Amino acid sequence: MKKLTKLLAIVCTLVFVLTACSSGSGGNSGGSKSPGTAKDGNEVAIEKASMDLVQAVDKSKYKLVSTEELKKWVDNKEDMIVVDTMPEKSFKKNRIPGAVNAELPVKMGEVTPEAKDAFLKQLGNDKNKKIVVYCGFVGCARSDVGAILAQEAGYTNVYRQPGGIIAWLDAGYDVESN
Repeated sequence: MKKLTKLLAIVCTLVFVLTACSSGSGGNSGGSKSPGTAKDGNEVAIEKASMDLVQAVDKSKYKLVSTEELKKWVDNKEDMIVVDTMPEKSFKKNRIPGAVNAELPVKMGEVTPEAKDAFLKQLGNDKNKKIVVYCGFVGCARSDVGAILAQEAGYTNVYRQPGGIIAWLDAGYDVESN
């Protein structure tokens, strides 16, 4: 009888664990019926983007801000500069309210002196001001380039919003456009 009770407890535990992992409790937030984070089921792409993000932050030591927290900052009219690092066409289509545009490439090695100067000009002279950079989505590295450039220029309060405009839109937040 003890063996049967033990076996039943193990089976119930396994069923609970497997059900919890596949039911959306902490799993898929994208609304898909398949388990995982990725809307298209490609969890490897999500993992790669996550690993790249962790490595970039660890290497460069800038801070991260979530989409939800940035929304609070925007709503509270925090004293900050929000920089959209996407191409002008994307910036004009959808941007976080109050953002300025300074297009950057996806790799540090591709930054031209003109792009660097235009980016730094948007940041102003106050090296202690809160600077938030974003691009399109977690896998986009333009915001990493911006955060690194800001830090190298001596800005001390640099944040990267990794989800970019896609996370902002997915959250249902208002955007500006031209």
